[in-house]
Amino acid sequence: MGNGPDDWGQRVVPAPSRWRRYGPLLIGLAVAVALGTWVLSQTIESSAPVISALRGAQPAAAADRQIVQLRLIDATTGVEITSSHVTFDSIPAAGLGGGRYAASLAPGAAIAQIDAEGYRPTPMPARRDAGLVVSLIPAIVTGTISDADGAPLPHARVTLDDRGVVSDVDGHFAFDAVPADPQLEVRASGFANQSIDVGDRTDVTIVLEPQDIRGAYLTYYGIADPDIRNGVVKLLANDGLNALVVDVKGDLGYLTYESRVPLADEIGSNNRPTYTNLDEFVAQMKSQGVYMIARIVVFKDDMLARNGARVGLDVAVKDRTTGGIWTDGERLGWVDPFRTEVWDYNTALAEEAIDRGFDEVQFDYVRFPTDPGVNTALDRAKFSQVPTDENRPDTITAFLTRAHEAVNAHGGTLGADIFGYVCWRDDDLGIGQNLERLATAVDYLHPMVYPSTFNGLPMDPGYADSPAYPYETVFYSLQRAKARLVGTGVALRPWLQYFDDYPWVSGKRYGPTELNAQRRAIRELGLPGWMWWDPTNLYRYGAETHE
Repeated sequence: MGNGPDDWGQRVVPAPSRWRRYGPLLIGLAVAVALGTWVLSQTIESSAPVISALRGAQPAAAADRQIVQLRLIDATTGVEITSSHVTFDSIPAAGLGGGRYAASLAPGAAIAQIDAEGYRPTPMPARRDAGLVVSLIPAIVTGTISDADGAPLPHARVTLDDRGVVSDVDGHFAFDAVPADPQLEVRASGFANQSIDVGDRTDVTIVLEPQDIRGAYLTYYGIADPDIRNGVVKLLANDGLNALVVDVKGDLGYLTYESRVPLADEIGSNNRPTYTNLDEFVAQMKSQGVYMIARIVVFKDDMLARNGARVGLDVAVKDRTTGGIWTDGERLGWVDPFRTEVWDYNTALAEEAIDRGFDEVQFDYVRFPTDPGVNTALDRAKFSQVPTDENRPDTITAFLTRAHEAVNAHGGTLGADIFGYVCWRDDDLGIGQNLERLATAVDYLHPMVYPSTFNGLPMDPGYADSPAYPYETVFYSLQRAKARLVGTGVALRPWLQYFDDYPWVSGKRYGPTELNAQRRAIRELGLPGWMWWDPTNLYRYGAETHE
């Protein structure tokens, strides 16, 4: 056969060659490899300075180190974390992008904790999800506080370590910069305190249970008398009481126990402690579930009024006629409510009482003086400022606000005793006690709604003989106060009358009927408790007062 055209045309076409079959595929693969190599080279090139810096400049050092890489994600969203500051066991980690971080660790070192800005410190074993992926919990806690019926609780105090916030009108609160394993302490007036282990949560719902306080009072002298003291303790054990109000500083200015506050020693208030084992008594009562309240008489302080000047603290209310100390009907001196040194002294005593085991401090005589002695008059009382309708309530509220912050910071609660007529009046009664103003500065208000202190009820002249109407006097007074305090967050826990009417008025005996009538008023108003006031501390009717 020749090689002419006729021969070419007569050739048989062979099967496709391997090149023709696989060539395009090989070309595509080569292109992909080349492209991938280029992308990888760029990633390595961008990370190389980071890895090199982590390993160190010396080859020997690099050989002795290990580079650990982790991928961090947000535990609540699953999104990769981009944080400006990340450490592995306090060793700075470099960001590599995509939620990846790397750090140079000692040979064989195992990471125990990861810290990233905006997230809680995270133990490595507890947060490793799979491989080198670690979930971090945001360093926030938000929450809502409500009562058992679901109603939000505004003004609840929430503390985390040494920080505190107050819930808003909807019961909401929030913390940032939250540590690992946070624990919240929650307090609201009229409710039992609650501790919350937050765990891994960033949002919590807290329901507080009401706290019903039913207390009796022990005086500066009564706490020292074994028969009186044991009689009250028996009431606690058998008759439904669960709280004690104990004098820490009484009407004379003497302290029940020896205080560590320097001024108490300097003015002689430590000279007559009546019960040196009070700390042990408080601890014993609390171990039995008794709520302990420290009563501190504030501006009626004969010891400070008479002895302050000799230690450079002349804070007594003066008689503008004689120049001497102004005294009340009991011939006791008062100190000037305008003087912040007096605030400091009583605040220090309040802090100490909480530190020594009391749950609550209750300030009494937290007002301007009344009831002058026979040889003086109220308008002869001279203060460091001229008292006015404006500065009297300003002063009392400012003092209570300062003390409230201090007592709360020490883990306690603050209450203030107020006249029963404060429930009815819109002014300050000339003593600095205005209901709405006081509500901004304390956890509890304790109106002394003793029927014997009323000369009829303002709302109805038909109750002119108020001691004969214990239920009505207590109910209508506190009903009015409760309505005025809606939304303030303060709670009412009144003092109730256990003593007989004053002999110079009617001398009416107060027995189980009158006592239970007052308690019924509290129950119907839904208030978080009450306290019996009897200066004799005898509480002779015992269980008969409890239904």
